[in-house]
Amino acid sequence: MKTKQIKNFKMNDSTYKMRRQVINMIYEVKKVFKTLPRIEVRIGEARDHNVLGVAQLKDKKIWITKRAVDMSEDALRNIVFHEIVHAVTGFGHDDKCPLMKPTLDGYLLNKNQCMEYLKKYLEPATECAMAS
Repeated sequence: MKTKQIKNFKMNDSTYKMRRQVINMIYEVKKVFKTLPRIEVRIGEARDHNVLGVAQLKDKKIWITKRAVDMSEDALRNIVFHEIVHAVTGFGHDDKCPLMKPTLDGYLLNKNQCMEYLKKYLEPATECAMAS
C-alpha cells in the first residue's frame, strides 16, 4: 500500500505504536457506525511538509504522517476523521465544513464535534449534507 505523498515507515515497535493511535480513533468511529468498513492504515513521512494525511477516495486506505501523530490528540482526531470521510465516502474537501477543510487552520474540533460532523457524511439519512 503506497502513495506518492507519503513515504511509508517500515513496521517496528515505534511505527506500530503510532499506527495503533490511529486505529484506536477508527475504533471510536466503529463504536458509533457499526457498519464502518475496515480501513487500512499506514504511517509515514510526508514528501511535502504540508501534508498530514492522505486517503484513497472510496478505497478504504489512509496514510497518516508522524508529524500528525505527534500533534495533539484533537489535531490527530481531526486529521483521522477527515481521512475516514475521504476513504469511505469518496467525498472531497469542503471549505465550509470544519472537518473537511483541506487544511488545519488553528481551530480544532473536539472529540464530540468531530463525531457530529462525521455523522453528516456517514449517515445515509443526511446524505444531502454532502451535496451542499
